[in-house]
Amino acid sequence: MKKIGVAVVLGALLGLVDGSTAWFSPDARPMLGSIIMWSAAKDVIAGFLIGVFAVMVDKKWAVAIFGLLVGLGLALWVASVPDPETGKHYYLAIMLPGGLVGVLVGYLTAKYGGKKLIGTAEAG
Repeated sequence: MKKIGVAVVLGALLGLVDGSTAWFSPDARPMLGSIIMWSAAKDVIAGFLIGVFAVMVDKKWAVAIFGLLVGLGLALWVASVPDPETGKHYYLAIMLPGGLVGVLVGYLTAKYGGKKLIGTAEAG
């Protein structure tokens, strides 16, 4: 269960960073708040799926690749919705950070998800 929790928290935090990258696109700046909110929600879902996979698989590389696939899949789903005003799709701008977040969540969950990070000193 620790791996799922770690993955969800990482997904939420990195989702905030992922959504914040929309600031670099002048077209997206007016919608920055909703982009950050939905990006964090998307990455929490990705974190949950990656965490469940990490519970079943112990190989870091497999969890990282699964994270990449989940991140890209969810980002593709989001990117397939056109901009309501222009009708444009922003595949690269959405999928690149989404895939990166997926890899990071997968790798960090596999590496640190089963370890107790706080209070690791054993009672004597």
